[in-house]
This record gives sequence, structure tokens and C-alpha cells, in this order.
Amino acid sequence: MSLRTLGLNTSVGRLFARSAEMTKSISTVLDFKNNAAESMDSCMTRCDQELGGHSTVHLTYDESMRAAHFHGYLNLDLPKNNPEITRSGYAMFRTKDQRESWLTGNSYWDWSEYSSLVLRVRGDRRKYLVNIQANTPLVTDLFQHRLFLNRPGEWETVVIPLNDFVMTNWGVIQDGCEINKSEIKTVGIGLLDKQYGPYSLYIDWIKVMTGAEVEKETQRSRSERLSIKGQENVEQEIGGSALNTNRYEDPKDTVF
Repeated sequence: MSLRTLGLNTSVGRLFARSAEMTKSISTVLDFKNNAAESMDSCMTRCDQELGGHSTVHLTYDESMRAAHFHGYLNLDLPKNNPEITRSGYAMFRTKDQRESWLTGNSYWDWSEYSSLVLRVRGDRRKYLVNIQANTPLVTDLFQHRLFLNRPGEWETVVIPLNDFVMTNWGVIQDGCEINKSEIKTVGIGLLDKQYGPYSLYIDWIKVMTGAEVEKETQRSRSERLSIKGQENVEQEIGGSALNTNRYEDPKDTVF
């Protein structure tokens, strides 16, 4: 019998997790350069083919880049044999659901001591979303933020404060909902920009950080942005909303 059955999994799990995390300023979510096999094995992909759509999605390991490659083709054509589907065209990858522990039951990441999600990526000009699932009453709840890329075709560091993520459900923003950083289930990246065509995003690593480490990566990101010559309006520099929209529609019956 697990402690979950006894109703003690949450308190005991947090006790063990908190003591281990207190002294850490960085926690690695995925590291494809230094831990490729385990990181690749911990991820899964999904796309609109599950609902009869026509997009493709792949997450492969690129030896030359020493990075994961999220790529495929986004197709907005609707399924011919499913009239209930009125929108299509999505692709994503995310970490798999974490294994349950006999001691604590459900397993989550405890990010309550961290302030920012930091990614090292190399993308194209598509509009990607970073997706976080926390322990919420509805499985369709997602905390989302645009992955603002300023240097297509080059490696760059993206720093996203965890408190800037916006909760959505079926693409509708849920006002006033804060992310439960102590019970994080999954992390991933999705493409849902309503544009036909190929997409390509390389991922070196994804981490959560706090304190001086966030400042260091923020300075690194700022230096990379300032190295862009002739670009007067840097999207991330001038800010904007997390999703860059008041409403971001997911395809019907889609759960990232």
C-alpha cells in the first residue's frame, strides 16, 4: 500500500523533495547534449493525426548538433470523415507523465524554489508555444507562453519567468490562475500558428533556475539579442503578452 492510498503522499513527497532542492539554483528538465539517451526516452510527440489530421511530427536526435530536433510539416486541412473537428493543424512534444512512486504516489517536479524556465534552442520563424502542465482539476488545463525567438537559424537562450505563464483551457485564457509550481507534471513545446509548411526547432537543454543563475542567463540572452545588426525592433526586448494574443485557439479535442 502506498502513502497515496493513506492520503499522505503530498505532504511526505514535498518533505523529501524540498530538502533535496533547497540548495540547488538549477534543475535540469532535459539535456540532450550531455544526457541524450535519457532525455530522448523521456519525451513523447503528438499531432493532429490522432484526430484524422494531416500534420507530421518528429523528435529525433541530431548527432552533428548534439541536440534534439523537433520537426515536421504543419497541415491545416480538416479530417474528411470527422465533421465534429472544425480546426486542425498542431504538433508538439512534451515530457512523458512521471512514474508513480510506491512511497509518494503521484510524482511531480517541485519548482517552488525556482523563478524561471530557461531554454537553449535554435529555431526558425514559426511561432512556438512552451507548455507546462501542473496538477490542476482539469487535464485540459495548460500554462503557456510564447517561445520568442529573435535569431532564426542561430542558437539562443530564452528566459521565461514562471509567473508569466498564462493558464488556458481549450485555448481560452483563464484569468487569475497561477501556476502551482510545487506540482509540475510535464513540460513541452508546441506549434499551433495556423500556417501551412515545414517547421524546425533544435533543443539543447531546458532547465529551471533561480537567483544569480537566472541573471547570468538573462545577460547571455540580452547579449545575443544585441548582437543582431540592423534589427530595430526585437520582439522579446519590447515585451508583449505571454501568448501575444487575447485568445489562442487549440484544435478541438486537443490536449498537449
